[in-house]
Parts: sequence; structure tokens; C-alpha cells
Amino acid sequence: MIIYCDLTRPPIFHQMFEDSGERHLSHYKSMWRLYLERKLRGRIPEFFLYPRPNPKEATDTFIVFDSYACDRYLRWLCQKAPYARIIVWFWNPICRQCRWREYAPSRVEFWSYSKSDCAAFHLRHNTQFFFDCLAEEARIERDKAFSETARQPPKVFFVGRDKGRSDVLHTLADQLRGAGAEVELEIIVQSPNRRAYMPERLLTYRQIIDRTKEADILLDYTMNPDAGLSLRPMEALFFGKKLITNNREILQADFYRPENIYVLENDKRTLNEFLLCPMKPVPDEIRDRYLMSAWLKRFSE
Repeated sequence: MIIYCDLTRPPIFHQMFEDSGERHLSHYKSMWRLYLERKLRGRIPEFFLYPRPNPKEATDTFIVFDSYACDRYLRWLCQKAPYARIIVWFWNPICRQCRWREYAPSRVEFWSYSKSDCAAFHLRHNTQFFFDCLAEEARIERDKAFSETARQPPKVFFVGRDKGRSDVLHTLADQLRGAGAEVELEIIVQSPNRRAYMPERLLTYRQIIDRTKEADILLDYTMNPDAGLSLRPMEALFFGKKLITNNREILQADFYRPENIYVLENDKRTLNEFLLCPMKPVPDEIRDRYLMSAWLKRFSE
């Protein structure tokens, strides 16, 4: 069973887990629950705060992600599922001040999508993944992308939270427009009066996929260029889109093709040369390695 955690918004991947046929729970702490938990300092019972795991079998496996799970929740989960295998898979970079691993039960396994975090924190590695329920839709879009004449000007699309990268993204957008591209940025801005991101600006994942299909190139920018791969490379790989990224880890990816991927501050070509370069197909056997079904199997290898 997958337990997906988020603190500031209802989990946008809930429907993807549902459609992929995976058992899952959504551990979403709304702002008022967070307030009560902090105000009452741990006096609220766990069943009020957390979803009940309800294991089907004693040998069930629970995959908790990502880093918003706390040691209190993991202790409670171990108590409710005493014989289950419990895995924490970090889907985001680990905060260097993160200490709750020290207080989690010793039977909990810790994994990460990021090879650099795995090396720094002695974790086990499993790749980023893409949802099986979107694989056929992506194949149709990919076939169309490779069979039709490339659109001019190409359309570049970015969606994501600000995270301090707004200025860089706008600078990149100006450079891409100067190279002849059309650019659309969907930057989700944080409210100045609270920690949460403004919910009226958040897209559903279905909306993100629909906007992705309308684009020719996806823009991916991370504040840590050595972090693991985000979902943008997966979406580009499966939907047959080019990718512009500053993530250096992608250079070691088995699906890396310079015709398809431009790595900022590493690529010797101009952006204009990359925009005009025809895409190169990636074999299905490489792509299928990143499906959720393959990702799940790797936890048992």
C-alpha cells in the first residue's frame, strides 16, 4: 500500500494512484489540523491525525512518501501494522536538518529518488517513476510527436512552485523567446502572509498532463542541480517531448539523448540549435523501467 503525504494541499496524485490500481491512502494535513497539532503539542490522538493503515495481510508492505511523514506517524504505523514491511521513500530532497530518522523505529527502511541524498544519508536508491495509467495515453502522444512535422515556433512549458527560482525562470523564458520559442510559465507563488501556497493557483495533475501534451518542450529547473530527477523528465520521456533542464544527474540517465535533452550550463550548443534539432526515439524497454509497476518491483530486488 502507498501512503502519500502532503502538508499544504490535497495530494494531486490521488487519482493517478487510483487509476493505476494501487492501494493507497492520502495523508493530508489541512492547515487547521496542522494548527491544532502544534497548538496542543502532541495531545491529539493519532487516529485523528493519520489515516488508518488496515493491512490486508501480515506480510503487507507500506510505502510512505515523502519527507512530510514524521517519526510519530511512523511509530504509530509500526504499532498498527506490527508485521508489515514499512518503507519511507523520499520524493523530495532531504532537509539537511532532518533528524526524525533518528527517532523512527529501527525496522523502517529509508529510500530516496536522489543518488546524492542516498550517498549523504546512507539510504537505498529507487528511481523516479511514471504512472502506469497514463502509459497508453502517453504512447499515442509520443507516436504523434515523432510522426508529425515539428511545430514552429516550438512551445516551451513550465509548471511548478516558486521555491525561489522565479527570477531565473523568467530569465530563461526571455532567452528561449530570443531563440525563437513560445514560452508559458505556470509558477505557483507562495502567499506572503502564510506558509501555504495559494490553492486557487494549483493545477490538478490531470490539468498538468493536458498542458504538457500541448507543449513541444518541457522546462525543468531545480535549485539543486545534483538532486534526483523530478517528474518533468518522466513526462518528457513518456510523452515524447524535448526537455531543457539544469539537473546534471540526467547526463547519467539511460534515456539521455542530446537530441532530446538540453542541460543548462553544460551543453555546448546554443538554445536555437537545440530547438531545431530533430528528436531521437528512446527504446520502449528503457522507458518501461520507469513505470510505477517496475518501480514497485525494485523494492523487492
